[in-house]
Amino acid sequence: MRKYFILFLAINVTSVYALIGGLGVNVVQDQFTINAKTDTYTLLNLDLVDFTTSEINNPVGIGGFLYLTIIPFLDFEAGYNLTFAEYEYDLVDESLAIGKGTWYTSAQYPFFSPPTIRAYIGAGINGTDWVAPVTTEKLTELAETQQDTDTDAILEALSESSSGYHIELGARFKPPLFPMSINGNARYIMDKDFHNDVDGYLTLTVGLAFAI
Repeated sequence: MRKYFILFLAINVTSVYALIGGLGVNVVQDQFTINAKTDTYTLLNLDLVDFTTSEINNPVGIGGFLYLTIIPFLDFEAGYNLTFAEYEYDLVDESLAIGKGTWYTSAQYPFFSPPTIRAYIGAGINGTDWVAPVTTEKLTELAETQQDTDTDAILEALSESSSGYHIELGARFKPPLFPMSINGNARYIMDKDFHNDVDGYLTLTVGLAFAI
């Protein structure tokens, strides 16, 4: 009986300690599709050139996050995710890529929290800076100033920013006796200014955190 009592105490004490908060890293997948597009590009009033930007699917990457669970009945989380996806572009022989960085902050309500598990629903705000796919409009503007072969000018022209809101569902699992937690989250981001093909999208993350 005594050993079961000691095990019960160990599970509860170490779990409460771990659920004060955590700092960790995760793997990320954004679930959205940017449709393929074919346009006509005018090279300084010379020949017309048709080019196709291929479909872009589900960027993947890594991120970091910090969560605090010390306040009763309400948790807080902040993080930053960096994701990438390749695409093909007819006027370039090699693959190009979009790069997307998204920060977020969330307030989370734990609706199920036995000693080793903390499941929650939440909502918050987010912002995104990213390198968008090539467009005819941007290429034409760059060609008019003879910058269509300048890598820095192209990156600057394709850089976009937007912000929005999100809702989320997630859980944290803290194995007894270890100062680590396993974290999973499904976050639906509502950002109507992100891209014409994407009004909102799901971000999935799975990560490991050091428990504070």
